[in-house]
This record gives sequence, structure tokens and C-alpha cells, in this order.
Amino acid sequence: MKLPLPLSIMFSSLLITLSGASYAQCDLSSSSLQASYQLTSTDSPVSQHQNKSSLNLWRQGNTVAHQYPQTDITESWFLLNNKQIKPTRFFDGYQRGIEYQPGEMVHGKSEHDWSYRYQFISDKLISQLTLSTETGKGCERQQVLTQTSANSKIELVWLPELQLISRFSWTKGQGQHQTHEQWQLTELSHDADKVAAFFKQLNHYKMTDYADIGDDHSDEFLTNMVTLGFVEHGASGFYDTEGKALAGNGHAH
Repeated sequence: MKLPLPLSIMFSSLLITLSGASYAQCDLSSSSLQASYQLTSTDSPVSQHQNKSSLNLWRQGNTVAHQYPQTDITESWFLLNNKQIKPTRFFDGYQRGIEYQPGEMVHGKSEHDWSYRYQFISDKLISQLTLSTETGKGCERQQVLTQTSANSKIELVWLPELQLISRFSWTKGQGQHQTHEQWQLTELSHDADKVAAFFKQLNHYKMTDYADIGDDHSDEFLTNMVTLGFVEHGASGFYDTEGKALAGNGHAH
């Protein structure tokens, strides 16, 4: 059947549009990956003293984990069907874990923002940033988003298809009181076997329910963790080379 000229042009345009859309698709899954970051915190422009650490993000379906090599601690969260979040803390050096109930207070607060755990930065904060530039297509589509105020400057290089930070830079304060923090993506893997092996290893740890911690005084591991404060205080955030938590990491909430 021969199409009238205007319809023929419209049909050809539709095919070109569909072809372009197919080319721009991202076939990689954002829910199964491992991403490594280097975290750098600079005290002030004067001292230029830098604290550097690394952080691994793991995703497998409705489970996400933040692995901190410096402290041998991994924090994990599972998103339930009712949208509640179940946290678990793993002590990798001991192959032990502490399980918390959904909604239970962990180091002073309960979990409600899945996006913050899933991608290190909440959807709420992303929505407050201004799109500066956008480049690339498909999985490589990259957005630069910024926000500047009198006392701080944020720049986020965002991979929207993968819901991943490529680079996050945050400067606050002025003059000699200025501090700077940066997250830089250094490695990205979509190896499903590698991801499965990581979570399988965590599942082999000996687990203790948070509510039962005070019941077993003969467990030296639990006694040590309570004494050191690891059960009450969070592992998430910036860490120096000795594994000590750094202040001022609340920007991503």
C-alpha cells in the first residue's frame, strides 16, 4: 500500500525516532553492580591536609551494601515489599553480623530514605540541584548538576541510567575554615557472579539479632563491639586512613 506523502514522511520520522531511542537505551542493570569510590576530605585550603579512604557500593535487586575496607565493616539494607527498610551490619574481620528489624533505630535514627542508601545521595537533594550540562547517550549519559549558596557549593556528576554518582564535590565554609569533600568513582563492574559471591559470603556470617545482644555476656565479640561503640554508632560516611569517622558527612541525607 502506498502511503500519502505526509503520512510517509511521518512514518519515516517515527522509524528514525524509534531507531534513535533504541540506540540510546542502556542495557546494563542499575540493580546489579559493584562500584568503587575514592573519598577525599580536605581540612582547609591552608593546611591542605587530606584524608583519603575507599568505599564499595554493592547492589543486588532489593539489597544494597556499603563496604568500608578501612574498618572491615559492611552495612546492608533490604527494601521490603511494604517499602520498609531492614538494616544489617556486618563485621567482615570477624565474619559476624547484627540484624535490625525494619524501622528499628540504628545509631540514633530509623531508615526511611531508600534512595540515600541505594545511591549515596537522596532523590530529594538531586531535585534541588540545577542541571548545568548533559552529555553522552545510553549508559554513558552524564549530567552535571550544581548548587551554590553563600556558604557552600555542590557539584554532582550523575549517571541517571545507572543511578550512580560519577563524582560528587562539596565545598563548605569560607577562607581558612573552608572544607572540601569529594567522591570519585574509580571502578564499575556489572559482573553478576562477582556480585552474587559477595552477598553469598555475607550470608555465611554468624548473625545476632540486635534485641538479643544484651542476653549473651559470654560472647566476647558482642561485648567488644558494644564497648567500642560500633553497635550504637553508624559506619557510614567519610573515614580517615585509620578508619576513624570524619565529621560533616550529612550533606547526602
